[in-house]
Amino acid sequence: MNEKMKRGIIIALVAGFVTLLFGGWAVSVAGAIAGMGLGFFLGGKNTEKTIAAAIKAALGPIAVSAGLILVISLLDDLVVATAIGKTPNDPLTMIEVNLVAIISFFAFACLLTATSTLSEKKQRNAQIILLIFVIISFPFVDNFTGLRWTPQIIFALIFTILALGLNIVVGFAGLLDLGYAAFFAIGAYTTGILSSPQHGIFLNFWLVIWIAAAVAGTFGLILGAPTLPLRGDYLAIVTLGFGEIVPVLFKNLIKVTIQEPFTCWIIPAITKLFGASSSLACITFIKDVDLTAGEKGINPIGRPWLPFIGEFQSDNPIPWYFLIIAIILMSVFIIRRLRDSRLGRAWMAVREDELAASQMGIDPVRTKLLAFAMGAMFSGFAGAFYGAYIRAIFPSVFDFSVSIIVLCMVILGGLGNINGVIVGGLVIMSADRLFLPALKDFLAGLLKNTILPALAGNPTLKAAVEQNANPILYRFLLFGLTLVIMMAVRPQGLIPSAQRKAELVGDENEPTEPLTATEG
Repeated sequence: MNEKMKRGIIIALVAGFVTLLFGGWAVSVAGAIAGMGLGFFLGGKNTEKTIAAAIKAALGPIAVSAGLILVISLLDDLVVATAIGKTPNDPLTMIEVNLVAIISFFAFACLLTATSTLSEKKQRNAQIILLIFVIISFPFVDNFTGLRWTPQIIFALIFTILALGLNIVVGFAGLLDLGYAAFFAIGAYTTGILSSPQHGIFLNFWLVIWIAAAVAGTFGLILGAPTLPLRGDYLAIVTLGFGEIVPVLFKNLIKVTIQEPFTCWIIPAITKLFGASSSLACITFIKDVDLTAGEKGINPIGRPWLPFIGEFQSDNPIPWYFLIIAIILMSVFIIRRLRDSRLGRAWMAVREDELAASQMGIDPVRTKLLAFAMGAMFSGFAGAFYGAYIRAIFPSVFDFSVSIIVLCMVILGGLGNINGVIVGGLVIMSADRLFLPALKDFLAGLLKNTILPALAGNPTLKAAVEQNANPILYRFLLFGLTLVIMMAVRPQGLIPSAQRKAELVGDENEPTEPLTATEG
């Protein structure tokens, strides 16, 4: 069995797994995505010069993969759906969804294979057009099929913005930050304080999101200042402490009093020292103000508003989806410009050897501070969007696990690679928000209709199986296992930068992202 056939079978099995978990129209969406994945792979391996010859050479793996997806889909409708207690599709719907799945699979696989015969520029343009089409059509297809994946994809994209910001700090500048969730919390609470009826402030979201990014960036400078002499593990410990302090701080800002220090503390203390009393009245700016409402959180929070759309609502995720896509595109554009600038080259020089970089005229103090500030700004964008989208903020959301998950995205996707970080973020958060809950429901239905009735005679064992057959309980175990496997099999990440690839593997024969001047 050749490599193309093996890859086709693997992609088909993944699409079949998605079909088994979600059922219904999931096979159509999974078929389209699988077709694009197989088309990208076959296009990369294509050696034919004409479109007809390229498609003809790829028809074998495409046909085998499509047949395997169809078999798994029919198995789901005829056997699995009944076994897990779901209502199988009626015959007409079964024919319809499988027909759409096979057609879309063939269409995308053949289309992307055909683009490999074009010139490099035309091929890239064709792939960009296809990607734009998929991004724009996804929420409408999701709404039509009733899968309701869009809200969870929005959460995945929020964390993708966080990963893009952390990639500046960790991937570009080489500074290990374990407290990145703190900036996420700062951006979210800034939005809550400035746009919630709870405080009587109603600033527009389109203004607040920039204020939140600026405030988060300022705190990035504040965090960066005391960490300048630190490296490696010591830097990680300090940032970890900062990440733990911020949620506790927001939890306790429930009686805030701000007084003018000279009239309230300094002058009275001096006069008391000489046995006199001060006649100046203490100037108090605010007294016993509840800024964050403690564990109750800030609720509600103002939301975006646009003409013809009105205020964004929770029951209509499509405007939110396109807004987060716009923020990601803006973030990618800015980060690419930063990476290619003198500052970006300075970050990478400090990452490789700080002492050598300083000897070459790079100011490590300024470089590190700007890395923390820029990374924090994108976390502020994500926090502002998150606060408006959820319309409530609670301090328990911004715990240490958020920083670890975002760091996992950067490592899994590929340190220093923007495209890799986006892929890593989507993979991890889609698994967390989409597949683990679906797997939980699948296992619960399977146990309820097959295994648990057989354990009726042993209540203790039955209760143990029922309580522990929940993959969400083991989410961090699964994340950790994924990282261990990645470090053993592909330590450079899914889509590594050329420099990172050369450092960890050193194999010039395996294709990687083109090496640019900014990547070493």
